Order: sequence, then C-alpha cells, then structure tokens
Amino acid sequence: MKRTILISLAMVIAVITFGQSIVTTDKQWNNRIHYYEYYVGTEHIKFTSDTIIDSLTYKKVERSLDEYEQNWETYGFIRENPDKKIFYKIEPGDVERMIYDLNVQVHDTIYASGLITWEDHRYMDSMQYYIRNFDSILIDQTWRKRINLTLWPDTIYMFEQWIDSIGSLGGMLHNRTMFMGCDYYFLLCFFEDGILKYQNPDYSLCHYWPVSVKEDKLEGVTINISPNPITGISFLEIKNIDNYRQVCMKIFNLFGIEVWSKNIEKYSTINKEEIPPGFYLYRISGNDKVIGSGKLIVQ
Repeated sequence: MKRTILISLAMVIAVITFGQSIVTTDKQWNNRIHYYEYYVGTEHIKFTSDTIIDSLTYKKVERSLDEYEQNWETYGFIRENPDKKIFYKIEPGDVERMIYDLNVQVHDTIYASGLITWEDHRYMDSMQYYIRNFDSILIDQTWRKRINLTLWPDTIYMFEQWIDSIGSLGGMLHNRTMFMGCDYYFLLCFFEDGILKYQNPDYSLCHYWPVSVKEDKLEGVTINISPNPITGISFLEIKNIDNYRQVCMKIFNLFGIEVWSKNIEKYSTINKEEIPPGFYLYRISGNDKVIGSGKLIVQ
C-alpha cells in the first residue's frame, strides 16, 4: 500500500512539473550565435502579443541582438496546441511548421523543423528524429522532463534534447543538428518572469557581445592601432570622441570570450604582455553604444 501511494504521488508530481506550456509571454531565451563567417553574438527571444492569422491565434516572436534589449524586431509567429505541439512561421503568409511535439512517446519517429539562418537569409528545414528515451533535469529546484532524440534507432548519441517548458538546448527556435554550412545556435540562459532559471554550465554570462572580423565604426570616428599586429606596446588613437564619456575597449577571442578590458582616452596603449598571443576582435563603446569594432593580432 505504501509503495502504491508513493508511485501515485510521483505520477501526480510528474504531471504538474512536466505539463507547463512553452508559448507564454513570461519567458525569454538567450541563445549564443556562431555565425558562418567567424562571428559570434547573442540573440534574445521572447513572445509577446496575440496575432490572428488564418483564424488561428499566434504569439508574436520578437528578437533583440543588443545586451540592453532596447531594440526588438518581429521575428516570426508561434502557437502551441493543447496536445503540446508547437508551430512556427517566419512570415504571416508562410505555411506553419511544427518545431516541437512534446507529447511524443519513446520509440516514436517524428519530423520536426527548425529555423535556419545564413547571412541575411532565414528559412525552415526539417529533420527526422527517433525518440530514444525520457529523463529529467533539475532546473531551479524543479525536475523538468527531458526528451532525448537521436536520428536512428541504433544510434546512442543524442542529437537533440528538448526540455519541457524550455525547448531545445540548441535555442528555442533552432534545431541543433542543422548547423552545418550555416549559422548555429545553442541556449545560454532561460528566464521566467525575469528570473534566471537555467544557465549553460559552460558559460559564465547570459550575453556575449557581437564581435566579428569586419571592422565597423560610427561615422566621423577614426580608430588607429599601431602597430597591428601587436609585438610589444601598440598605440591606440581615437579621433572625434569628445562627446563620449566612459569610453571602454574590450578585446574578445574568436569564441566571444572577453580577455581584456580597459577604460581608455583618446590616446591609450595596449601591452602585449597583458594578452596571450592570438587573433582577436575588439569593441570600443561609450555612452552605452558601440563606437567602433575591428580585429587585431597579438604576436
């Protein structure tokens, strides 16, 4: 009798903790982006207002690429059925694609789509999955169901993992197996009601500034680092920044990890001894905006 009660209680708990919806307005996903051309950054994804399309109610998907989340753009439309199937479309006139089926059973074979990006292009593509098994993951003191997916029944490696109420560890809209030859994504942080619930254990931040090999600067601003490559002490000169306060320079490696940071003036120096040899990307900001960015080499 006691064992039966414990089993029944466990089933009730499972229903409560594994039955949450994904498509709600209280969630936000921060996804790390590895762009195709040696460029990394972070996207913020959230769902906002209801939108009626072809008599169906969708949530508007919004996306921001800046750390302060001041600039958002419409990034598609998403809806969730009572049977926990989730559909997404990029434009209102597109055919919707199923990106999740959280009501699958072990040994099911399903097709699920993901959002693919490359340069300025966005499109949906699908992948056939085999449901290997279920387990659970502890997130913010709550056990949440995790669905483990492979590509073939005889494959042990988990190509994809979906977590109830969170979605893919590859990022909410993205399918982790679909990044060959294009951009690829993975989940950095997940928030509910503005509270951090999950953070990727491999990273210490929820946002990594966009850095690239393409040099960029505000109109009228001139940035000169000489010599570059840096072989000892290089001199940094920035012209036309008199109206900017608290100017800061940050240097990142090609994985987007900050390795050096310093408040700078119009004339500053960069010492080779402070940065390991390698290829780097820098960003200079002031007045809470990016003034310029580019590349440098430390020898």
